[in-house]
Amino acid sequence: MDKDVNIEIQGDPNSTTGNGQLPMNFITVGEIENDDVKVYIRQDVYKKIERFANSDKTKELGSILFGDYSEALGKVHVVISEYIEAKYTDASASTLTFTHETWDYIHAEHDRLYPHLKMIGWQHTHPNYGIFLSNYDMFIHENFFNMPFQIAYVVDPVQNIRGFFQWKSGKIEKLKGFYIYDDVGKPIKIEQIKPKTEKAIPAKASKKPFIILLALFAAFAVAASALFISYNNRLGEQLQQQEKLQSIVSQQNADIKALQDTMAAGASDSDNATIEDLTKQIESQQAILDSQKKDIAELKGLTDIKDDHSNIVMFTSYTVKKGDRLSTICASLGLDYHANIRIIKAMNGIKNVNVIYVGQTLILPMSQTGN
Repeated sequence: MDKDVNIEIQGDPNSTTGNGQLPMNFITVGEIENDDVKVYIRQDVYKKIERFANSDKTKELGSILFGDYSEALGKVHVVISEYIEAKYTDASASTLTFTHETWDYIHAEHDRLYPHLKMIGWQHTHPNYGIFLSNYDMFIHENFFNMPFQIAYVVDPVQNIRGFFQWKSGKIEKLKGFYIYDDVGKPIKIEQIKPKTEKAIPAKASKKPFIILLALFAAFAVAASALFISYNNRLGEQLQQQEKLQSIVSQQNADIKALQDTMAAGASDSDNATIEDLTKQIESQQAILDSQKKDIAELKGLTDIKDDHSNIVMFTSYTVKKGDRLSTICASLGLDYHANIRIIKAMNGIKNVNVIYVGQTLILPMSQTGN
């Protein structure tokens, strides 16, 4: 990370008033809450960012979003019509820093290509880390994208999930849904990509869930064996990812120590800023590590099952329907949601309990399995 890195406060002083025209041709992705910021992203921009995010999954990538906004009936509507890829960044698998060279390039391209548009937000990728804003991301958004209409867009190209973040009542919150738009009369064709999940027990969709009875224990044992092999594979991947993150944290700690040693005679403002940024990144990485430790402990528990009848668990399959949530599915099956949610997440490869899809087949325990 460069010692002289600063993120310049962007935005034209004359751009505090929105003049955006609301799209007339659009589709809805997710759920739209009445009092949330309404985000519209043009179809070709959405697709280009998807391709950009998938171009390199070994490190974080970023861009700046351009467009306009409007306020109608007390609601903020943000319209994203263009974007500029952030070049010359310092990036790794879990960090992204916009350098001076990055901002020089962004501002030059803004003036050259889209001088009539406002800088209304930023986008970056989280390869296999899910959709959230780390402490460092929050720092960037709070200090440099703090206008009510400015948003953040996060794409995880590995899990194939994405989401926007808004300003709401002075806080940064994730939107449950957004719109994809285009010119009137032009068809909008978006493939709703589902997160990759491991189907440990393949099952054909049926109107009624099936129950694995004790009389079919032999068949269940074969399927369960495949399931536990799947858990072990995921456990190995989690451990490798944790080791990589731990290495990043250790290196960042070493960077801070080196800077402190060289600053014994007095630190410059840029040095202090660099240390502060690194500290925030370390906190973010540590939070991810803590979360992964829970997942690893959970997967270890699932693989540590004795081969005796006292550990036989009956399962059911359930095909997700429109309007379903994990909590309501559990309630309909008489299953304690809070007691079983960890094993449900682990068995179905679910990272976010709020992200399930119509047609997705879930494997659910039929006994009250505690944490």
